[in-house]
Amino acid sequence: MKLIALLLFSFSAQAMTIEEYMKAVSERNKLLESYKISVEASKDLQVAGDLELSPQLTAGYSLASDKSLPSAVADKRDQTTANIGLSKKFSTGTTLGVSAETYKYDFEQPVVAGNNGYSRGGIGVSLQQSLWRDFFGAGTQLRRERQAALNKLETLSLELQKRQKMIEFESDYWDYLVAQEDLKLKRANLDRAKKLESWTSTRVSNGISERAELLQVRALYSNREMQLQNAIEELQAREIKMRENLNYESNQALPEATSSLTEARPFFSQLANQENIVRIDTYLSTLEAEVTKKAAESTVDSLRPDLSLVGRYSTSSYALEHSEMQSNLTKTDRPVTYVGLSFSWLFGSDAKSAQLAAARKQAIAAQYRAEQSKLSGENAWQEHLRKYELAKKNVLTLEKIAQLQRDRSREEQVRFSKGRTITLNVVDAETESAESEVNYLRARSGLKKLEASTQLFLPIQQTE
Repeated sequence: MKLIALLLFSFSAQAMTIEEYMKAVSERNKLLESYKISVEASKDLQVAGDLELSPQLTAGYSLASDKSLPSAVADKRDQTTANIGLSKKFSTGTTLGVSAETYKYDFEQPVVAGNNGYSRGGIGVSLQQSLWRDFFGAGTQLRRERQAALNKLETLSLELQKRQKMIEFESDYWDYLVAQEDLKLKRANLDRAKKLESWTSTRVSNGISERAELLQVRALYSNREMQLQNAIEELQAREIKMRENLNYESNQALPEATSSLTEARPFFSQLANQENIVRIDTYLSTLEAEVTKKAAESTVDSLRPDLSLVGRYSTSSYALEHSEMQSNLTKTDRPVTYVGLSFSWLFGSDAKSAQLAAARKQAIAAQYRAEQSKLSGENAWQEHLRKYELAKKNVLTLEKIAQLQRDRSREEQVRFSKGRTITLNVVDAETESAESEVNYLRARSGLKKLEASTQLFLPIQQTE
């Protein structure tokens, strides 16, 4: 059983498709995990905006002693104060509070004999309602709209960063795969150059070819050796990048990339039959304008005058004994009531005017950026499709060219072995065949990267 598991592990470690690679990157790469955590943090900050609506408990206890002169009550006056309260602001702009407070006074050497102290206290209910700025929760609603727009902007911005990183990771995979294929190609090219050198050397020995032709073939062989070394170094560089993406140790075996360069990725099919497809960065400008507009409205609202209705009702209890006063706290025979209006207005000043002007100008500037971005991005999806179709046609053309060059190179070698062509033609055919193979590989890789960049688009409906 252990042997089977080991064999399976070894097999899986020898090969990795693009799907397996992207899954492994998603699970192992800390940067992608940071985007997820940042999205959660942005949502938490939006919810935290309602912190001002949370109930608040207050309590206090104090002792005071007073022997100052003059005194019309007693030589020494001690006061014990205790209070507790609970208040909450509601989304309607209403603040309700409940409180209880007691005061105990103790006198030493009173001016009036027998006046040793007394206690008083009460239980009250208070109300405050904004009639202008936060009437029926207008201010609270504006704040929530601004925070919701900001969360939407931050979430989509992080999603864009994540997708850009995923595109980069996928591009690294295709570069790694191409480097592998290019190394195989360079080795095959070197083998053919070695055979060609052997044939030419034999022809020179037999007096069929000139020594100059042999030198020309040897130059081709040396060039192929250099190309092979460059391919090895390129593959090593790509392996380093892949290990970084997968969080592998430097000595950890890296699986071979085995995905097909000809098999299409699902990005285009995921957007099939969708409407209003836009680039994410273009749509971000629209969201930024919305956030800036809400921020400007909040600034204007915070500087408006406000009128509030305030009211309070409380019981009152009085007794010489503290315990008796406490037992009478809930009696309503001697209430205390208060109703009034509270007005606040920040006078106009250069600072106030500047803050209002800055908020409005920032909103206008953001709107202009959004409009310009929309104009430049209206045809982005169609342009992306056009580039993709053109790239596919170019790949097919380069594939045909590579095949023709391979066939030509083989034919030239056959003719050379029969003495029907010169060495220069064989070398030229070999060189052009190798170049066409590289061009085809690079075009295939470029097409896969273009497919991956489709992740930069999405239907607007997904963001609303």
